Amino acid sequence: MSVSSMKKLTVFAHNADSDALIRKLINLRCVQIDAAEPDELKETIPVRKVNCDARRAELESSIARISEAINILDKYTHRKKGLFADKIKVKKDKFVSDGYAEKARFAVDAANDAIARQNEIKNETNKLSAAISSVQPWLKYDLPLNMTGTAHTDILLGSLPAGSDLGVIGKELYTAGAVAEALSSDTSGIYISLVFCRQDGEAVLRTLSKYGFVRVTFPAVDKTAAAYISELKKQIKALQTEYDALTDKLVGLADSITAVEILYDIEQTSLTATENMQKLLSTKSTALISGWVPEKSEKKVCETLDRFECAYSLDEPEEEDNPPILLENNAYARNFEWVLGMYAYPVYGGFDPTFIMSIFYFIIFGIMFADAGYGLVLSLVCFAAVKFIHPSESMKRFLLMFGYCGISCIIGGVLFGSYFGDLPLAFMRNMLGMAESELPNLALLGSNAPNVALLFDPLQNPVGFLLVSLGIGAVHLIAGMAVKFYLLCKEGKVLDAILDIGAYWLLFAGLGLLFLAPSVGKWVLIAAVAVIVLTHGRAEKNIIMKFLKGLLGLYDLINYASDLLSYSRILALGLAAAVIAQVVNILGTIGGPTVGGFIGLVFAFLIGHLLNIVLNVLGTFVHASRLQYIEFFNKFYEDGGRAFEPAAPSDKYTNE
Repeated sequence: MSVSSMKKLTVFAHNADSDALIRKLINLRCVQIDAAEPDELKETIPVRKVNCDARRAELESSIARISEAINILDKYTHRKKGLFADKIKVKKDKFVSDGYAEKARFAVDAANDAIARQNEIKNETNKLSAAISSVQPWLKYDLPLNMTGTAHTDILLGSLPAGSDLGVIGKELYTAGAVAEALSSDTSGIYISLVFCRQDGEAVLRTLSKYGFVRVTFPAVDKTAAAYISELKKQIKALQTEYDALTDKLVGLADSITAVEILYDIEQTSLTATENMQKLLSTKSTALISGWVPEKSEKKVCETLDRFECAYSLDEPEEEDNPPILLENNAYARNFEWVLGMYAYPVYGGFDPTFIMSIFYFIIFGIMFADAGYGLVLSLVCFAAVKFIHPSESMKRFLLMFGYCGISCIIGGVLFGSYFGDLPLAFMRNMLGMAESELPNLALLGSNAPNVALLFDPLQNPVGFLLVSLGIGAVHLIAGMAVKFYLLCKEGKVLDAILDIGAYWLLFAGLGLLFLAPSVGKWVLIAAVAVIVLTHGRAEKNIIMKFLKGLLGLYDLINYASDLLSYSRILALGLAAAVIAQVVNILGTIGGPTVGGFIGLVFAFLIGHLLNIVLNVLGTFVHASRLQYIEFFNKFYEDGGRAFEPAAPSDKYTNE
């Protein structure tokens, strides 16, 4: 519920120690290294940025090859590694020193070389197959395909359009001095060979041109089509044998996939270290490291730095500094920090609204998507994923937030009688054949219609649900004003808090009392208006401007009313989910108590309700967030901070 205090870290170390020092700081996971600025030092000390471009490019290339090798070997491994697999526990330094890293690199190179050669084989095989296809029509031709004639004759190979009358064409060619032989035909054409005396060539070609003859040549094939195809098939078989041998090699290499995954995290960590090295400034023998450390982590950072020959300081931020923001919340509210991060972090030293926001987010989400069945599915899926899939920290927070919101949906569903929509009533009505008079009516505030709500069914009483929505909105807005009241008092501006916030509370109370106790409400309202008009412009020196600005202060009542009406979206989202679920239930139970009816019910349940969950979880998340960002935060929130992003070792596959 607060913003962690930060210490500004400054370290002067030997250049030779800088890489090892950076790696130690990365392993602490609590140091954000910022780019050191040379401007202040240039005039007195010749400094430069550390150049690691070549090393960075080398690591990026290595990581790309390792990633590709993992994808390759994963197809051949027999290792059982599904969604529920634990990360690899390993001491990375020992993994490197014992030589396993080099063996993993060999496996990476071998896997990539094998798959590259297999791709070449595929290309070569495709080319050979294409060559076979090109000579397939000439299998009955018993001369070498590149033979063009003898001393006195010419030989032509080619095709005529499909459907050509070879009898007529053959007679004309014979008259011209050529003998034509049909070798084969397909949908593309008729393949023929022609032999004619060289002196008759012009007449033969003139005849052929009338019928769309296309000449085919095989200058590089000095054997018959059958012999050529036989040779090509032998080459394809040899390539396939090589391909299979490479596959066997990959199967053998797949046993190294765990080592390759460890190598990935090692190289990724080295890349992180290199990227942070580029933020340093250095002289001929010294490196300057600048960064930020949470106050609670100061001790372990000092213990690490004391192992090196370096000079360091951990100082309070100065006025011109921009410390990063680390939010500190309890185990529940911490899961909602990413929602705040999507908007903006508070300024350093400012107020962290995460805890208060998380409570209202929980309530609003549950009222918007008030369905016990959907909430149960959402909670079970999210909490099970956290327990069994072992997600990253950020994904874990994401899942836990929606898991808690699922609990809120269950509570809302019980209050408003929604269990996968009106599935209980639809099942009793259509599948069990119960009459309307036999259906339960449990609502305390509902109508005479059947329902299973603890309070009331929103579809039967939308006005009541609108009042609940606006009531939650009123509490939400007043809570935002209360936070502002508290912050003003904390700054010593108690009078400002009373006049700028308390006066509007008095105004709201007066408006409410007009309906409950008009005689009292009238005077409370007059008093509130007087306070606002007389004090809202107190900062102005001109008396006329004071009065005009005071009158303008009453306009804020319209803004508050507009903000309050925004909470009607709770009604809209709640009714939308309920109506869609009701339609799904009608379709699912329309078949009645028959085999087909139960099959339809299962199908509608799995498809319709699943789709409704996905659509409404997304819509509810967006609109619940909007109510925090627009209606709640604008009452008090001062943003502008940057998130604390400590350097950390890669843990995609490993856990040290």
